[in-house]
Amino acid sequence: MLPAHPLCLDHLKPAERAFLHATAGFCATEIAPHAAAWEEREELPRELFTKAGRAGLMGIMAPPEFGGRGHGKLCYALAIAEVARHCGAFAMNLAAHNALCVGHPLGFASDELKKEIFPRAVNGDWMVAWALTEPNAGSDTGGVDTRATPRPDGAWELNGHKLYITMGLHSDRMIVVAVTGTTAKGRKEFSAFWVETKDCTPVRKVKTAGVRASNTSELKLERVRGEMIGARGTGQSAALACLDVGRLGIAAMAIGLARAAVDTAAQRMLSRVQFGRRLAEFQALQFKLADCEVELRAAEALLLQAALLADRGQKHTLESSVAKLYASEAASRACDRALQICGGWGYTRDTHVERCWRDARLCEIGEGSSEVQRIVISRTLLKALEEQGPADR
Repeated sequence: MLPAHPLCLDHLKPAERAFLHATAGFCATEIAPHAAAWEEREELPRELFTKAGRAGLMGIMAPPEFGGRGHGKLCYALAIAEVARHCGAFAMNLAAHNALCVGHPLGFASDELKKEIFPRAVNGDWMVAWALTEPNAGSDTGGVDTRATPRPDGAWELNGHKLYITMGLHSDRMIVVAVTGTTAKGRKEFSAFWVETKDCTPVRKVKTAGVRASNTSELKLERVRGEMIGARGTGQSAALACLDVGRLGIAAMAIGLARAAVDTAAQRMLSRVQFGRRLAEFQALQFKLADCEVELRAAEALLLQAALLADRGQKHTLESSVAKLYASEAASRACDRALQICGGWGYTRDTHVERCWRDARLCEIGEGSSEVQRIVISRTLLKALEEQGPADR
């Protein structure tokens, strides 16, 4: 389990420790024996999500009154990391579900809509997708073209095209970000909507390099009925707030994948003999292993810092971006070194190192690319300095 960083345990409640212990057991019995087959089929079974819901993994941070476990952000991150050690695709799905699909309505939906959504969105009865990205819109939300117009019955009608939606075609319900008008400054006004996925038109499952078992979807909305989540015009601010937590999940996913790959490589170094010596005796490979450990411990520390701020209710946009940026890039380097240590064997599908290598690459793109994280970090730093004023510099 991720607490290679023992400091993590000091910040967990007894119930959270018990939950993580149960999560490790769930991974050992429900995920590890099947992950390779899911990868080959490029499909996660629906019953896995039902079982995960019953185990609390679909509502880690949701309050108990809504059917969740009520655990903190750090516990969420550690759980995602543990799942990622066995299956990156499922870890990504759980990270998105908890931070975006559950976090968004919990934070912004009306009480009436919450009663409809919960506990089904956290107990495994419903799978929920979160649809922001489009052919011309990703980190640049200004490119969103999906439109929502009022209906006579008080609901809204959505028309548009969504792309790269995690578990989109396999979901029961979907949160869709759409344009509802223009702001006073002449910019697009964004709002979020709760829709039934069956009303959307499937286009295709997008074939991806990594996280192949996840259903990355393309779909269209043609006169789809939607119920607004929160106040009109709050879609973008709500999305950004959810992404702060989502980036903790992606950082954790990256660390879990890298830990799995490096653990396999270290075991290979102890067992593989070349030129009459174990790989563990070659200094070049020892240094690769050392570099992995240093970078992953640094990534864990950054994740711990950001998660603790989030658990204290403090703003953590900067810290989440820092953790996500460093962890994702460190994980790619670690997986690459691990594969190199394992040689030809590591490049085959006889081991899951190559899968970790492919899956980790997604972490540098999803929930805001590395370039976007650098923009967030630099802008936050400069804004803080500017707000200090010349006298304080």
